[in-house]
Amino acid sequence: MADDTPVCAADLSRALNDRIRTHGPMNIVADIGDCLFAAMELLPTPLVAPGYYASMGFGVPAGIGAQVATGQRSLILVGDGAFQMTGWELGNCPRLGLDPIAIVLNNQTWEMIRAFQTESRCAALGDWHLAQAADALGGRGHRVHTRAQFKAALDAAFAERGRFQLIELMVPPGDSTPTLRRFSEGIRALRARATAG
Repeated sequence: MADDTPVCAADLSRALNDRIRTHGPMNIVADIGDCLFAAMELLPTPLVAPGYYASMGFGVPAGIGAQVATGQRSLILVGDGAFQMTGWELGNCPRLGLDPIAIVLNNQTWEMIRAFQTESRCAALGDWHLAQAADALGGRGHRVHTRAQFKAALDAAFAERGRFQLIELMVPPGDSTPTLRRFSEGIRALRARATAG
């Protein structure tokens, strides 16, 4: 998987499944959105997520809480929209002695809104350079554009302890996991049938 191909949303679950196969299960905390759909594609591993409540912004604070509660390092999956809500809580990690790994699926858009409301013009978020923000908050940021960079960032993040890690996975707007694509296609088909009578 590690090559110079631009990274896409589906690479998130592929890379984590490779890691689970090699190193065993890990504690995953997923936010709502496409990162939750990526988590649904993982091999069996402990997972905490707000799937039934659709509570955006859950991932980062819950990942911090999970590490406090269990003493085990959390791997947080979060989109750039949800990160803008509560991702700044990572700034508490140095003070608390915590070192979760956060992977931000950054497509510079509210992809869940765009996927279901394709006519919407309010889904664009812009580029916030979140890896640089991680450095400013006392962690280490990795901004990745290719599969090879993603693998290297994952390896580096798991190897370094004592500070939180943020991997900013730069995926193109409109790209989504296979699970979100199937889900949104199903919803659009239901809407089309409902409007057809």
